[in-house]
Amino acid sequence: MSENQHPPANSAPGSHCSNCGAPYAEGVSGWPRTCPACGTAAYRNPLPVAVALQPVYDTKGAALVVITRTIAPARGGTALPGGYIDDREDWRHAVVRELKEETGIDAAGRDVRLIDAMSAPDGHLLLFGLLPERPADSLPRSAATDETEGWHLLRRPGELAFPLHTIAVRAWFEGRYV
Repeated sequence: MSENQHPPANSAPGSHCSNCGAPYAEGVSGWPRTCPACGTAAYRNPLPVAVALQPVYDTKGAALVVITRTIAPARGGTALPGGYIDDREDWRHAVVRELKEETGIDAAGRDVRLIDAMSAPDGHLLLFGLLPERPADSLPRSAATDETEGWHLLRRPGELAFPLHTIAVRAWFEGRYV
């Protein structure tokens, strides 16, 4: 090879797993992507996170729907339903998609109201979407999902798996998200 020639490029942006370096299959496009070698999910921009606050009520009073995580980070911890906003996805759609994926609860994006935006020390931006209150007995049964042990009701503020979730839950119970 002459000094003016360069070897062919073998790593276009997004063509290899950022965790293990394995190439994605030829022609793979769109996000998120799952590495065929190590199974790591990659997101085009993994910083924005959509988080759902789903208030419910029953004869015991008001509560929020929370999940118990079965994946890292915070495996075994209690959290609000939420996750990464997909590439080119509207944040309200991400709120209802994550709520459905983690709890089986259906909601409409048009009903989501932005109640808070917080930045985590690691650079993640969390957008907290509030859904309309609904009767607890109208929800589907709690069932395990790919990421959770299922959902349950949080009846008072407490420490959650993620500090910003704890702050948002406390604010809701204190009536600051009206």
